[in-house]
Amino acid sequence: MNKPALTHLTILLITMLVLTIAACNKSNDEKPQPATALLSLKFEHIVGDDPLMFNQMIYTNAFGNPYSVETLKYFISDIKLTSAQGSEYLIDAEHYVDGLDSSTSLFETGAAIPLGEYSSVSFIFGLNKEKNLPGLFPNAPESLMEWPPAMGTGYHYMKLEGKTDSSGVINNFQAHTGPTMNNQNFIELTVPNSSFMVSGNSTTITIKMDINKWWANPNILDLNTVSGIMGNQEMQLKLKANGEDVFSFGGV
Repeated sequence: MNKPALTHLTILLITMLVLTIAACNKSNDEKPQPATALLSLKFEHIVGDDPLMFNQMIYTNAFGNPYSVETLKYFISDIKLTSAQGSEYLIDAEHYVDGLDSSTSLFETGAAIPLGEYSSVSFIFGLNKEKNLPGLFPNAPESLMEWPPAMGTGYHYMKLEGKTDSSGVINNFQAHTGPTMNNQNFIELTVPNSSFMVSGNSTTITIKMDINKWWANPNILDLNTVSGIMGNQEMQLKLKANGEDVFSFGGV
């Protein structure tokens, strides 16, 4: 074999090798990836069947108190989705909601979850002991939820405030929940009837909070007694029990 023929053969072999490697790389790149969707949660606030209206004395609770709502701020954390097959997907994050700030009502988690059917949505209302530490939120508005150090550590779970009319006398109520004297009063809950299907590139789950249910089940509360309760563990436990029932599933 002469030298030019050898050179041409070498070039041909190198070309075939390069094409083979490229084809293998392309094949690897084109392997199907697990199908997922980005998850968001949307929080809505209602009283009975109606959207919550702030600063209007138009509501009546189970005790018979006419009342208004002026403030609604809270944390949710540790969202858990359970698939129809029983797999669990935990979103280890915290989100702050202010009912008067619509920009906080949507929580874009950034988590990609597998497509398919899910049986339930769970989360913590508030912050658990491991997370609820001083300095977790250094900036406002979350930092303004700090729990008084003399009564515990960390942050409020919720500030639900308003006014109630007691025979013509207007009183304030403050349903401030948190780790009273380091008692852990956060609520671990599963939203009832929260099965859903995930398809497409993104999914938004709507969760509704019914304000009237904070005062109703299993403890019927007189709003005149829901004031100055940050050191009152008995009242904290009543609100914790009632909080098991305040959330409902609004669909996807």
